[in-house]
This record gives sequence, structure tokens and C-alpha cells, in this order.
Amino acid sequence: MNRRELLKRAGLLGLSGAGLRSLAIEPEGVVVSVPKKRALRFAHLTDIHIEPELRAAEGLAACLHHLQSQKDAPSFIFSGGDSVFDSLKATKDRVELQWRLWHEVWKKENSLPVEYCIGNHDCWGMGEKSDPLYGKKYALEKMHLDKTYRSWDKAGWHFIVLDSIHPKQDGSWYTIRLDDEQFAWLENDLTVTPADRPVMIISHAPILSAAVLAVDKQVKDEEGYVLGGGNMHTDAARIIGLFDRHPNVRLCLSGHIHLNEQVTYNGVTYISNGAVSGNWWNGKHFRTDNGYALVNLYVDGSFDNEYFTYGWNDTAR
Repeated sequence: MNRRELLKRAGLLGLSGAGLRSLAIEPEGVVVSVPKKRALRFAHLTDIHIEPELRAAEGLAACLHHLQSQKDAPSFIFSGGDSVFDSLKATKDRVELQWRLWHEVWKKENSLPVEYCIGNHDCWGMGEKSDPLYGKKYALEKMHLDKTYRSWDKAGWHFIVLDSIHPKQDGSWYTIRLDDEQFAWLENDLTVTPADRPVMIISHAPILSAAVLAVDKQVKDEEGYVLGGGNMHTDAARIIGLFDRHPNVRLCLSGHIHLNEQVTYNGVTYISNGAVSGNWWNGKHFRTDNGYALVNLYVDGSFDNEYFTYGWNDTAR
């Protein structure tokens, strides 16, 4: 009996990539479970939408307390975009107020390093385009970043942060895609990354999502589902085609849709990790409660992602 047949009979075939255990075959043909070696553990918090109303600051503090009290603590936090409730249609005073509140809560309630990803609501779209803070510049200043996309190596993994948010052709905000310059950068970045180094990508909006079909109700009779440009990447086919040439791309994390889902396609797993704000601080969004994720990355290139709710009660206002 070969190894594949043993795993099949044991009901374990397909589980070895899930990130929990490695499987080994003893000489006697017995399947044993061997603990995987973890490379890194981090938290993924997205769509926080901080604002002075709706007890949003209290909710963020509660979330930070919950994740930092975890027995198996993460080493850092990925903030996945939409940090503030809205900059797209807000005055500069309102934007400044939200960012000031954001930094106050994080300084007071968090002790972990934070890596940022930009979201659509982080872009300032109400001011004059000649203003030095217009568009993404405001968010970059508040996030202490030079660029909206970047990459680095850590613990044997390669990390890529993408910028999903771009102005439409008419100059208004926004559509979800990579511009040509960023796509060329991503293509080169994956090319120069060693093929045996696993890759994790984080973007604000999903590169690939099934949940948006289930909740948006964008069905037009015989045309079927007709999606707009504001839910997931409109250039998904182009990006997935690039991933097909780089099988070391393992995991893509996102937020934006405030739903918790997992889709695996062509060897890449796409996970949307709900929202810290739930339904924009108004309870659940469909069946996804306010929450965050803890992600384990393993030396062998596998991973696991667990979504946690933090018991937020938004009714006591």
C-alpha cells in the first residue's frame, strides 16, 4: 500500500496543507501525526472604521484587549485598511479628528508592532487635488509609509502588501485593481523571490471572493451576476494568471467586504477576515460578527487562519 492510499484510508488526505499537523508514515505503515514547526503568528485586523460616534473607539480597544490577552499571542498586527470611517467624503477637519482618535487608541491600548495596508476609506477625496494631502498622501502620512505597496522577508516567508484602491478614469474614487506600474512591480517581485520561499499577500479588497455574489444580489435576469467595480479586484484574472506562474504564492488575506470567507483556487487560498467594526459598528454584517483573525505561518509553507469574535456589544450607547 503506498502513502497516498494510506492517507486516503485514514481520512487524512488533503489535510496536510491545512497548517495544523504534518503526517508521517512509520515503517509498519502506521500514519502518525507530527507537530508542524511554526514560523510566525500574527493578527489580522481590518475595516476598523474609527470615528467618534457609535462607540467605535471603545470597540477597537475591546478588540485590542482581546487579541493581546490570547494565551498564544501574536508577534505583530496587520491592519488591513479602512482605518478611519471615511475620508472619501469628509472635510479635512473631520479626517484629522478620526486619525487623531485612531492614534490615541492604538497608543493607549496596543503594545504590538503594526503593519499597514491602505483601504478605500483611508483616501481623502473631498479636498482640492492640488492639496498636498489629497488622495492617498493623507493616509500615507498617518500610517508613516513612503509607498502604498511594498514587500519584505520574515521568518522564511515573503510578505507582499498591495494597494487595491485606485481612482476611476474620470478622476473620481474608486475602482479596485492594480495599476500597470504596481502590477509590473508585483510581477518582478515574485520573479526575484526564491521559488522555495512561501509567499503571503495582503490587500484591502479581495482578489477573489465568492461571498460578494451571495450578498450583493447583483443578478440581472438572464445575464446572471453582474458585479460592480467596488467589491473585489476587477483584474482578478490577470493577477491569478500571474500566481499560476509562481506556485509559492500560498495565501492572500483581505477585508473590505466585512464578511468572513475562504476560497481556494489553483493552489492559492483567499481569505477575507470580516471586520473589527462588523456592520460599521451597527451589529453583525449578514452572519459575520465583529472580529479579527490570528494567522499561523509554518516553515513548510502551510498556514492556518482562525477568526475570533471579541464579544462586542454595540447596543449600550
